[in-house]
Amino acid sequence: MAMKPEAEVLAEVLERSPPERARIAAALLRSLDDGDDDPDAAEAWDTELARRMAEVDAGTAETISLEEFERHLADRRAARAAARTTGG
Repeated sequence: MAMKPEAEVLAEVLERSPPERARIAAALLRSLDDGDDDPDAAEAWDTELARRMAEVDAGTAETISLEEFERHLADRRAARAAARTTGG
């Protein structure tokens, strides 16, 4: 059976609901796991995630709006693109 082109598969996935896309994304990320996980690192990330969630729940976390995040992301992408074109 021939594989569908990547763009076609992506288009089909993007038509799905956000929860479905999240499950698909998680499954894809798990498929990249090489099995060499560091158990100490996983535990440290779990601890960090719990700490950050507690800060958000307590209202003590410094948060930004979606618009601020999108601007930040666009700035980072632009900086990386500029670095690639200047060789630095």
